[in-house]
Amino acid sequence: MEEKIKELLKEVGRPYQMFNEDGTYQGCFYPVQFLYPKLKRFKLLTQDKEKSYLYAMKKLNKYCTPVSLDEVKTGDIIATKFRDILHVGIYFEYGKIIHVFKDNTLQIGRLKMFRTYQAFRVEKWD
Repeated sequence: MEEKIKELLKEVGRPYQMFNEDGTYQGCFYPVQFLYPKLKRFKLLTQDKEKSYLYAMKKLNKYCTPVSLDEVKTGDIIATKFRDILHVGIYFEYGKIIHVFKDNTLQIGRLKMFRTYQAFRVEKWD
């Protein structure tokens, strides 16, 4: 996992595309898809923000293991509701996350910028 995180950190500052070539949603899922390329991707079924949020959370709960916030470790997926839509990132270290945010680029942010969030672990990632 450590090597994959180092590779991901080399991508900081890189702009992202909203959708993958196959039509699946990428957006802020870019760091998740980078670290876990075999994790099932999904297509947005609606433009309704609340329905999209609930759908994405259902998929995270189905394909990942929820972990308590005091058990979060490097590589875990952090999910929050930001501006009424799902936002995800990868927990990095010392309260930091790697995520796509401002200016549509990959960057390092602080976890505490989000009021509430949930953590998920991908048990089998290679």
